[in-house]
Amino acid sequence: MRIHSISLVKNESDIIEQVLKAALTWSDFIYVYDNGSTDGTWEKVVNLAKDHRQIVPYKQESKPMRDQIRSEAFNRYRSNSSNGDWWCRLDADEIYIDNPKRFLAEIPQKYELVWSASFQYYFTDKDLVLYNQEPSLYADDVPVEKKCRFYINNWSEIRFFRYKEDLIWTKNAWPDELYIHYPERIRLKHFQYRSPQQIQKRLNNRKNLEIFEHEKLANWETSVLDPSLNWKLSVNANNFAKCWEERIFDSSKLLYDVYDGKYTITEELLPKIPNQPLRTFIKRSLKRLKM
Repeated sequence: MRIHSISLVKNESDIIEQVLKAALTWSDFIYVYDNGSTDGTWEKVVNLAKDHRQIVPYKQESKPMRDQIRSEAFNRYRSNSSNGDWWCRLDADEIYIDNPKRFLAEIPQKYELVWSASFQYYFTDKDLVLYNQEPSLYADDVPVEKKCRFYINNWSEIRFFRYKEDLIWTKNAWPDELYIHYPERIRLKHFQYRSPQQIQKRLNNRKNLEIFEHEKLANWETSVLDPSLNWKLSVNANNFAKCWEERIFDSSKLLYDVYDGKYTITEELLPKIPNQPLRTFIKRSLKRLKM
């Protein structure tokens, strides 16, 4: 069993090396698609690839952000894959708590999709105090796990799919004909908001993109604490934060990472993992009848 990771990146120069080096411990191939970085991200990827054969700089090309553009890297490199391998959506700001190599090896053959338990880290009022006292503590070259300590487990989505030779992936966020979801989540740390300079860069990059609607909620902090309320909250471009100060979080509402390795999944805050055995049977039966 091999693991193939697709990393779609844009202007993540402060964290991309840490993420890729962490993924090198479990990923057999890391295909990097740079969607038009201007901050040196692509150059760091290319330099890392010189020393690590697993890193494959696919290409640098700026185009409208859509989840399905990851399919380009999949179709370009799927010939490296065999039935039973796993493919990962490796976001440029995520570091795994669970080792995917061990986690995926334990999954029975019938399962095709694996969801994350994302422990989301935020820049808080306490971080602001430290930043004002000593800005260098939040410099780009400081390891992200040293400067980001406050988190909440409030999100989950698909992160892995099992490869089959007949998979078709062209227009959706994930390949077609994948239905059976593993009922346990793999844990990871998600560092969306890392420092004032990074947060401002993030906001500048995303302000005109429709895909990032979670940044346009009327009450952003409320949506972080309880994502199930998102559908009740107003989504409007006018709600988009204009400066990094609008993304400072109240530390008293979050947990503090004491580096003890204990991270508890908060199921009540996470989207439910689908359970679709009947639907799967019907769809696959109809497909066989048409063949």
